[in-house]
Amino acid sequence: MNVLQTIPLSCKWDEENQCFELSSSTPVSSWAPSLFAWHEETFYGTLLDTAQDNGGEIVRLSPWQALTLFALRPHSRFSAIEWADEFTARLEEWAKHIWNGLRERRFLPDSSQWKSTGGAWSEARSTRWRGSDDDPDPFVATWRSLAVADWLSRDPELRGIWEEIVRTYPLIASRGDQWTGTEDDWLEQIGWLGDRPPFVVGLRLIEPSEGGDVWTLEPVLIAIDDSAIAPARDIPRAWRPYESSVQRAIRRIRAIVPWLGDENESLLHELSDEQAWRFLSEESLKLTEAGVRLLLPDWWHDIRQAQLSIKAKLSPSVNAETLFGLERLAEFDWRVATNGIELTEEEFAALAEQKRRLIRLRGQWLILDPALVRRAQALMEKAKKEGVPIHELVAQTLLTEADGHDEAGEDEIAIRIDVHHQFRAFVQQLQNIDELPAVAVPPSFRGTLRPYQQRGVNWLVFLRRFGFGACLADDMGLGKTVQLLAYLTYVKETERPNTPALLICPTSVIGNWQKECARFTPDLRIYVHHGPNRAKNEAFAQTAGEADLVITSYNLAHLDHDDLKQMHWHTICLDEAQNIKNAQTKQARAIRRLSGKHKIALSGTPVENRLGELWSIFHFLNPGYLGSQAEFERRFAGPIEREGDARKKAALQALIRPFLLRRTKTDEAVALNLPDKIEQKEYCPLTAEQAALYEQLVNDTLERAKEASPFARRGLILQMLNGIKQICDHPALYLKERHPRQLVERSHKLEKLIELIEQIRANDESCLIFTQYVRMGEIIQELLSDLFDEPVLFLHGGVPKQTRDRMVDEFQARKAPIFLLSLKAGGTGLNLTAANHVIHFDRWWNPAVENQATDRAYRIGQTKFVHVHKLIATGTIEEKIDEMLEQKQALADIITEGEAWITELSDDELRDLLALSAAAKGGA
Repeated sequence: MNVLQTIPLSCKWDEENQCFELSSSTPVSSWAPSLFAWHEETFYGTLLDTAQDNGGEIVRLSPWQALTLFALRPHSRFSAIEWADEFTARLEEWAKHIWNGLRERRFLPDSSQWKSTGGAWSEARSTRWRGSDDDPDPFVATWRSLAVADWLSRDPELRGIWEEIVRTYPLIASRGDQWTGTEDDWLEQIGWLGDRPPFVVGLRLIEPSEGGDVWTLEPVLIAIDDSAIAPARDIPRAWRPYESSVQRAIRRIRAIVPWLGDENESLLHELSDEQAWRFLSEESLKLTEAGVRLLLPDWWHDIRQAQLSIKAKLSPSVNAETLFGLERLAEFDWRVATNGIELTEEEFAALAEQKRRLIRLRGQWLILDPALVRRAQALMEKAKKEGVPIHELVAQTLLTEADGHDEAGEDEIAIRIDVHHQFRAFVQQLQNIDELPAVAVPPSFRGTLRPYQQRGVNWLVFLRRFGFGACLADDMGLGKTVQLLAYLTYVKETERPNTPALLICPTSVIGNWQKECARFTPDLRIYVHHGPNRAKNEAFAQTAGEADLVITSYNLAHLDHDDLKQMHWHTICLDEAQNIKNAQTKQARAIRRLSGKHKIALSGTPVENRLGELWSIFHFLNPGYLGSQAEFERRFAGPIEREGDARKKAALQALIRPFLLRRTKTDEAVALNLPDKIEQKEYCPLTAEQAALYEQLVNDTLERAKEASPFARRGLILQMLNGIKQICDHPALYLKERHPRQLVERSHKLEKLIELIEQIRANDESCLIFTQYVRMGEIIQELLSDLFDEPVLFLHGGVPKQTRDRMVDEFQARKAPIFLLSLKAGGTGLNLTAANHVIHFDRWWNPAVENQATDRAYRIGQTKFVHVHKLIATGTIEEKIDEMLEQKQALADIITEGEAWITELSDDELRDLLALSAAAKGGA
C-alpha cells in the first residue's frame, strides 16, 4: 500500500530546557497536522510549542507529551515517518518500554533521591521515579522519571493524591534527618506494594504491679480502625499473611531507638525504672515523630505536665499585731506538692533519698527530677534560715484574690504561701483605705485637712506601722505636701523618734517646702541642706540630728551621699519622685542606699513614659516587691506595653493598688468643688520663612539618616525634632539670632500670644506662659515688657533660689501679672493660683507633663475659672502629634510617651509624620 506522505523527522533531547525537539526539512505546517491529529496531550496538535532553531522551525515536546507520542502513535495509511538518525529511530522502542512498565506498575519512587533530599518534597515535580526492570539505555531512566513527574504535574487530581501521600507518610522519621526505615517499609505504608496490612505495629508500656519494679514493653498490632489490639507475639490468623510487615516494623523501631534491641534481633521485654523513664521522657518523642503508635499509661500525660511546687502554711500564731516591725516571717508548715499529692517535708526528704525519677505513692505515679528536688530542698532551707519577706506574702495573696498569679516556668519552682483568715483580712484592709484606723492629727499641725486628705494620712500611718513604703500619687493641687506634713507631725508626737526625717526634692521647690512648713508645721525644726555653706561631715550629723526634718535636693543626694548615709532616717520622702524613674542613674542608686525606717514617694506622674519608671519608684519604696528589673520586664512591662495583655495589667494593678494612692480632682470622693477649667487649642499657621526652614531641615535630615547607623540615625532625628519645635516657635530661635528684627511678623505664634495677653490684661487677669526654651522665654520677656510697659517675670533653671522665691511672692501678690516659666524649672512644685490663664507656647508632647504645669494654677486655693491655651503650629508635626495624643488619652493613666518612639519609625513613616500639609505651605 502506497502512502500519500513520508515525513522525514529528527528528534534531539534539550538538556537545558528538559524537552524533546522535533524538526524536519519541511515546514512544521506540512507535517504536524497529520502527526498530531490523534494526540490528546497536545490537544490534537492545536497547542504545539513551536520555536525557531538555526533558522528552521521546531516543535518542543515535554517528556510526557513525547512519551505518549512515541509509545502510542497509531500507524497511518496516509503518512509514514522516516527517522533521520539512530537516536530518533530508537525513541519508539524506548517509549513503549517505559509505557508498558507504567501500565503494569513496574515503576516506583526513587528512594536514593529521598535520602539525598531528606524527603523534603514540596510538589510532584521534585519526585524522581525509577523502573523495577532493567532499562535498554541509561537515557530511558531519565525519560521515565521526568515523564512521570510531568504527568503528575499536568493532572491536578493525581498531583493532589501524591502530595497528600508524601505529607501523610513523611520520609524523615526521626531526629537528625535520617530515614530509619527501608524502602519496602515506606512503599508498604502507602500501598504501593499491594494491599496494606490491616494493622499498624505499635508499642505498649505496662507499669509494674503493686510492689514491683519491672516495666513491660511489648510490640502490639493495632487495627487500622482501632477496633482491635493484639500482642505481636500472638498474631491473629487473619493477619498472619502480613507477618513480614511486623518484622520490618520491629527492625525500624530498633533503628530509631537502638538500645531497645536485644541480642535476638527483637525488642527488650523488661525495663528498669531508669530505662522506663528514658523511654517515656525521651524515646517516646522520637518514636511518635517517626509515626510509631504508642500505648502509654494513662497517667503519663498528666504527670509529665505536673510541676513541683512548695507550699508553706502560715502559722496561726502570726496575726496583724505580731507583724509590727517585722520584715520577714519564718513560722511555716512546709510541704511539697506535685500532681495533686502533698508531701510533708519529711516524706519529701525520704523520697529524695531514693534518687528515683518515677515513684508510685498512694496509688499514683510521681516524677521527681533530681535537679528540681535539690533546688526545692535548697529553697526550703533558705526560707527557713532567712524567713520569707512579708511583702511576698502580701503579693501572693493579692494576686490570688485577683486571679492573676503567674505560672512557674519549666525550670522554676513556685513557693505558694497558704495564709489564714487573719492575714487575708489584713491584706483586705490594705486594699480599702476607707476602713483604715483614723489618725488623730496633733494640734501642732496648723491646718484643716479635707476628708480625702485625712484618709491619705491614715493610709501613710497604717503602712508605716507594717513597714510598707507608700507612693502618694494624688493629682497636682490636691495637697500632697499638706498630707505629708500632717503625717510627720503625727509621727513626731506619737513616736518621738530620735532621728529626723529626710525630704529630697527638686531645687526649684525647696523654698516652697520651707514656706509650707512655716505655715502648717511651725513647731517642726527644719534644716535645709543646700548651698555652698551647707554643713559637712560631723557638723552635718550634729546639725541634722538637732532637726525634725532635713530638706535637700536630688543633686546633693548623690554628691553628699557620705553625709546623708550617716543617719538612719525615721522617714525618707521623695518629692516629685519621677526624678528617680531611671533606676540606673547614680542619683537613684545613691538614694536607694540611704537607710530609713519608712519610705514615701510623692508624684503626680509615677509613670511618664514606661512602666519601668514605676518599678524604679517601687524598688525604692519596697525593694524586691515587684521582683528584679528583668523579672518585672518579663512578667509585666513587656506583655502590657508590647501586647496590651489585660490580665497582666489587672495583676499589676492589684499588686500596686495598696501602696499607690491616686486621687484626681474629678473623683467624687475628693469633692473639691474647684472652679471650672477649659482647655482651648489655638492654631497658628507658619510664616513663609518658617515653612521654608521646616522643609529644608526635614529633607536634609532624612537624606542624612538614610546612610547613618541606627544609633546615629536616632541622634539625627532627635536633633531634627528639637529644631522643628524651635522653627515652629520662631525662626530667630532656630537661627540663634542675637538681635532679631521684625519679631512679631516672623511668627504667627508670637502674634497669637500678644493677642491673648492683650485680652487677659484688658480683663485685669494674670497668666502663666510655659516654654521649654530659655532663649524663647528671653525673647518673649523682652517683647512683652516693651509692649505692655509692666514687669514680666521669667523663671528658669538659672534663677537663684532667693530670686525664685521672690518671683513667686510677687506674682501671688499680683505685683507682676505675667509669669514666664521654663517647663522644666517651673512645671512642678509651685503654687501659682493667682493665675487664671495658662498658655503653653510650645508643646512637650507628653500630656502628663503639660498637666503638671497647668496644675500650678488649677489647684486648691484657686477661686477663678481657669482657661488653658495650647498654641499649635498648623499643618506641622505639632498638629499631628496633638491628634495622636487625643486618640491615646484613654491610655494616659497607664503610660504616655515622649519623643523616643518617633526615632524608631521607618523613613516613609517619618516623612508622612513630618511632611508639611498643603495648607501650611500655601498659607505661610
